[in-house]
Amino acid sequence: MTDRYFIRRDFVDIFPFLDAIRAQADSEREALGFLPEPAYAEAARQRKIILLLSQNGDQISYAGHLLFGGIFPSMRVRQISVTARSRRSGQATTLLRALIAQGEKEGYLSIVANVATDLAGANAFYERNGFVSVRLKLGGKTRNRRINVRILQLQTPSLISLMVGPTRPKPIEIIQPKKRSPEIPIYAIDLNVFYDAIRKRIRSDDAGAVFEAALNHQIRIAATQEFISELKRTSNSPNDDPVLSLAKRIPNLPIQDKATIEKIKPIIASLVFPERAAGGRLKLTDQSDISHLAHAVAAGVSGYITSDTKVLSARDALMTEFNLDVIGLSEFVDLLDLPDLDEPALPAKATKNFRIQRPSAEETIAFIESKRLKVETFLIGAKATDCVRSSVSDSDGIIGVSLLLPASALEQPSRSVVCVHQEHPFSSTVADFLLSEQIRQCTQNSACHLLMLDIPSHPITRRIAFNLGFQQQAGSAVALAKIALGQPVTSRTWDKARLSIERLAGLKLQVKCPTYDTPKTQITTSIGDSIDVGLFELETLLSPTLFALPRRKAVLVPITRSFASDLLGTDLQYSFLEVPEAYFLTRRTYFNTTRATRSMIRGSAILFYESSRGGGRGAVVAVGRIIDVTSILVSSAPESLRRGAVVDDLGTLTKSDRILATTFDNLVAFSRPVALTKLRQIGCVPKANFVSATPISAKHLTAIVEAGSIDD
Repeated sequence: MTDRYFIRRDFVDIFPFLDAIRAQADSEREALGFLPEPAYAEAARQRKIILLLSQNGDQISYAGHLLFGGIFPSMRVRQISVTARSRRSGQATTLLRALIAQGEKEGYLSIVANVATDLAGANAFYERNGFVSVRLKLGGKTRNRRINVRILQLQTPSLISLMVGPTRPKPIEIIQPKKRSPEIPIYAIDLNVFYDAIRKRIRSDDAGAVFEAALNHQIRIAATQEFISELKRTSNSPNDDPVLSLAKRIPNLPIQDKATIEKIKPIIASLVFPERAAGGRLKLTDQSDISHLAHAVAAGVSGYITSDTKVLSARDALMTEFNLDVIGLSEFVDLLDLPDLDEPALPAKATKNFRIQRPSAEETIAFIESKRLKVETFLIGAKATDCVRSSVSDSDGIIGVSLLLPASALEQPSRSVVCVHQEHPFSSTVADFLLSEQIRQCTQNSACHLLMLDIPSHPITRRIAFNLGFQQQAGSAVALAKIALGQPVTSRTWDKARLSIERLAGLKLQVKCPTYDTPKTQITTSIGDSIDVGLFELETLLSPTLFALPRRKAVLVPITRSFASDLLGTDLQYSFLEVPEAYFLTRRTYFNTTRATRSMIRGSAILFYESSRGGGRGAVVAVGRIIDVTSILVSSAPESLRRGAVVDDLGTLTKSDRILATTFDNLVAFSRPVALTKLRQIGCVPKANFVSATPISAKHLTAIVEAGSIDD
């Protein structure tokens, strides 16, 4: 009788087979490595094991398993194995395809597998399944192996994939990337992780590694408001407690709207503590955990690091409901080398005197060919001389080049090639600039459709492209696609924007202009299916743009002319011979005092008022979108935030020991700066004339944006 195979993922189904999973893994320890016994049960509780079972008659047996982890947006295969009886029948591929399907459904961008070079069979398996070798790294000192780092880029469904419609009629499901993806992700930590780091406990080494990674700028960690409140409640001497004093030095997530927090709490309670919540028997510790999670959700962090089994067990539910990635401490530490797969670690200090130039066609092609790339077919026969060319160099030569072939007809896409030296310390910075510059060029006069050559062996450039709203082009293995508006959208210009998107992409946005407090807007595909898309996600995919719609929160902040020139690039006399690194980045940092905390809200619009001091214009010159707000120590501001800023000495901005770091993107410079006299007519000028962050209404936001936009 032929065996029948099936997949299981739930802990209750996996638990009876944990001994078989451990035995199989131990029998192949040379290939799979060693994991302690409790690791398998913990992974099963977190739904990190995909179990393969076989049925022969009435007998059900273990046939194989896949153990995985990951930090969004990358998954990582840790073990994959099948029994001897089940080999050579495609079952390992079945397990891998199950993980790929899960990753694409949840919005992940890639899967990573580290394979020792001496494992010929394993390397051939991953090669057959599309995993591209991107680099070699040294393994552990014991075996002195070399490790092949392989990456599979997922075909995650997206807004762009709806342009051409499905190959056969079926329900359309739009899946947006589940998390915002900053250059350096920010993770909230719970109190147990903090205690593990400062006390001698079983997980102390793991917790210490998390804090070390934060100091090395691999990640950013932050504490919730409840984190400090709980410490104060349990402290015997809040005014003289060294533990509390140390905790206060951890960056804080900004205070969130109380009504929003209270609305989230009951939902989290039902997900994490369903029985006790239903019976009204929540403990004080339960309520504290719920407050931690609610603040993390409201602040939009990349993930929540914890060792709490109840919280970890609710990981899938929290991801589905709130897009909050809950990660076990030990799992997180095991994955801390993930960012290095895409980008070399940045030195603490480095020369950033980049040069932007228009290279010759010969120089451009020579650099592209040095990376073993052929671009003629993608450029549909056009030559480098037919393209808009750009390059970024430093003292050692060219770091990256770009080619832009403008659209040949009204509804045709422009074509882009961006080739960057992936091993350069600032490769992501250069890729960010070259791609953003192309998008700006394409949207000077109207919205555009841009096709970019997809180079699987250039993971850094590809990651930056996804951050900028590029998505896999449906039906194509060689192109990424993007729709860019290039201008803000107001209720008055909503019709124009939606018609542009329909013309370029075949997607119909709802006719009625949405309000920004509405979570979703409706889109109809070219074959008539209706789907709902979040406005924040849609704004990213159509970037650079800003939805200045009714009920959107906004804040107007001051900036001097010199800082505006460097941070915003709004000075017409600005020199392009040598520019600061912030100018190259899509995500930039604005520093101000912590007094502005309540005004700087993630998702809000941020308008920049160039003060008249020092020859400034006394006008609003640009608008952007706040994506992250963190209170940090002046003395230890992360390098990742300083890179996106233009202030050398943060002490000049505040007398406090803490400062507020606001990360923003979707920057749109106004072609007509909105002067103070116009702002007075609009009615949004305070008595102090914008000497500090000033919240403004959605109505005032719309009026300023319309006054500064190209179209009347």
